[in-house]
Amino acid sequence: MSRRDPLSLLELAAQSLLSDEDSAVRALAELPVGLFPALSTAAFDGGHTKMVTAIVQAWPFPCLHLGSLRDQSITQDLLEAVLDGLWRSKLKVLDFTHDFEHSNWEECSETSSAPFVITHMLEDPEADQLMPTSREQPQRDREPVEIHTDLFLGGLFGFFHLSGFSSYILQTVEKSHGCLRLHCRTLVINQVPFRSLIEILGMLDLEAIREVRLHHRNRFCFLSDLIQFFTQVGQMRNLGNLIMSDIPWDFPTDCFSLLSPLGHLRKLHLIFGCLSGQLHRILSGLKKPLETLVINGCRLTENDITYLSQSIHATCLKELVLCSNNLSQTVPGPLEVLLGEVSGTLQHLNLRSCKLKEAQLRALLPVLCCCSCLHSLVFYDNVISTSGIMNMLQHLAGLKELKRVQYPVPAECVVYLDEYRWENLNRVELARVHTKLQEMLQMLQRADVELTNSTSMA
Repeated sequence: MSRRDPLSLLELAAQSLLSDEDSAVRALAELPVGLFPALSTAAFDGGHTKMVTAIVQAWPFPCLHLGSLRDQSITQDLLEAVLDGLWRSKLKVLDFTHDFEHSNWEECSETSSAPFVITHMLEDPEADQLMPTSREQPQRDREPVEIHTDLFLGGLFGFFHLSGFSSYILQTVEKSHGCLRLHCRTLVINQVPFRSLIEILGMLDLEAIREVRLHHRNRFCFLSDLIQFFTQVGQMRNLGNLIMSDIPWDFPTDCFSLLSPLGHLRKLHLIFGCLSGQLHRILSGLKKPLETLVINGCRLTENDITYLSQSIHATCLKELVLCSNNLSQTVPGPLEVLLGEVSGTLQHLNLRSCKLKEAQLRALLPVLCCCSCLHSLVFYDNVISTSGIMNMLQHLAGLKELKRVQYPVPAECVVYLDEYRWENLNRVELARVHTKLQEMLQMLQRADVELTNSTSMA
């Protein structure tokens, strides 16, 4: 008799039970605890909604982790079946995030990957479908069930319409009379009017949010809505990562003063149309130093770089990205001072497309050589010759933590139209230069450094 894998035996047992769904529902109370994960996976895969509801009601662990609803696939019927099961379950946490953390729970079990992805509906579910029936009324004498998920809110051409997973979750939580509590770890907002956002944030546990990604190309029309939104963001006490991209020119940077209560913010990504001379308005309100600062294409000025070098963040930054800003006027001067301030902690530096010429990059070498923690350096899309690149690598070879360098296409290998654009790439010559650089690193006993250029990024 051939030996079978134990997991295969569990799957066979689950399939056998589901062949008679009514009997399987009745048998749940007698099932061994170890069979529940395999049975739940089989029930989801087979679309057995009645069984899914019963499994949630009988789940023997404090937590049920079903995987990310964005990464996988789920039908509306299955989602409703899961939430319907909550009204009589003993669950403390229903988790829909990608990488659930067990640390707060002594006993957690997760199903195998259930086939979950948000499938958007053309219309929102009817209100009467969201209300529990009289025999499914939530218990009042128990703690609220926490639903952990990430929310992805999107609009188009200034219009906003919740659909699919986000709509159903939010409406179900709203109509639960406090028996369900929504914990959103990552909140992604794309082109959503701030008035709608304010209403949605009012339904969330703001202290549970760890990351906010805001993409908003439209002009800001109502300052009062924007102020209220940033006031809510300031109440996200555990927010660690804030990303703001595609922000229009009329953004009132004074709103950042409302973020001063954020004590856990460590990563700030700014991809704006223009922040010239206003960096102090954004960073001065933050009372705790950042570890990651990304300022991409914000038209920074000398004053901005000077302010950053004098701020509380300078001596704590581990990652600094200044790409697509014209920093040609900051060397010699503010940029050197800034790099000197961050030299004790900086691990990742990105100076891509900063319009730095060879002489300016050479001037930065003494202070770069003091960055003893530097792990990766990006300086491609700046005009520099092969000899200039070799000179930089020779100086930086002494940085033992340096493992990755992304360098520009040497000036001898292309025809530069300006600091950002080039044509007529000589790939044969570029390959020869790359080999020469690698051989030089080997001679310097730094073959552990990974070298790439901007053509490798394409």
